[in-house]
Parts: sequence; C-alpha cells; structure tokens
Amino acid sequence: MGFIISNKICLESLNRDVDTILKSAINILEQNTLLTLTTVDKNQPCSCTAYYVFDEELNLYIWTDPQTLHCKNIERNPKVSVSIFNSGQEWGSFLQGLQTLGKAIVVSEKELTKAGNLYLQRYPQSSNFVKTPKDFHSEKFQSRIYKIELEKIKVLDEKIFGKEEFRELTIKRS
Repeated sequence: MGFIISNKICLESLNRDVDTILKSAINILEQNTLLTLTTVDKNQPCSCTAYYVFDEELNLYIWTDPQTLHCKNIERNPKVSVSIFNSGQEWGSFLQGLQTLGKAIVVSEKELTKAGNLYLQRYPQSSNFVKTPKDFHSEKFQSRIYKIELEKIKVLDEKIFGKEEFRELTIKRS
C-alpha cells in the first residue's frame, strides 16, 4: 500500500496504517535532537553522534566537518544507517525509536538555503556562529551540511503499536 506525502516521495508498508506509522515516526523525529550515524570504513562500521533536522520529505540533515572519518566514509560509500531515540527512556517503559537506512550526500548549493534555515530554526543558538544559511558551507567553519535521504524506516513505538512491535516504512523517491 502506498501513501504519498509529497509529489516527490511515496511511502509503502506491509502494514495497512501507513498514516499512523508516519505520524509516529515524525513524532519521534520532533521529540529528539541527536542521531547516531553509522558509516562503513573499509569493511569496519564507524558510528558518530550528530544533531539533526528533518524536512517534509523525511530527509535528515546534519552539520559536520567534512574532514571527519564519517564524512570521508560517506565520500567512498554513501550508504548509512541512523538510529534516533531518547537515551533517557527507562527500562520497562514504553520505548520509542527509529532505525533507518539511507544514503548521505553533501547538500547542493541549491538546497543549502532550505537545510540551513531548518537548522537555524531548530537550533537558534547556531546563529551565534552562522548568520545566513550559506555560512554553513563557509571556509571559516570548514563545515558542510549533509543530507541523509532515508530509504527505510523501522519504527519502534510501544505506546502505539504494543510491546516489542516494530513497523516499517519504505520511501520511494522520484
């Protein structure tokens, strides 16, 4: 079953209620600010933590130094996995989190304004460093915003789906 959330993406799931799964995923994205990004370094997994923002097409964006190991790994192999969850959840409580697969790329100059504005809106304190979205790619900070185009989202939301029940969404992009 497909569910179109924009003219650029279609969501599919083996479960019938794509809308409920999508709402749960967006809720988890909104409630959290950190993700764990895993890349591949010559057949060895490499993980890092980063602040993120997201858009209406379920793309994630991180601001990072392109000289880091995870960015060098992305240059060689753009396939990544991402986990998002609140690490303060108590044992035995109703757990929530996302496990995702996708590909990461440096945002284009065309996308930089959108991604930079999302970052400045969610993290207003970043305006102490960057004054305009283009500053995210300035030589001054030697940084870049990377876009993670999610392809698959595995949702754990025990409040909605029950204990140890996962739901998956596949994202088809045009």
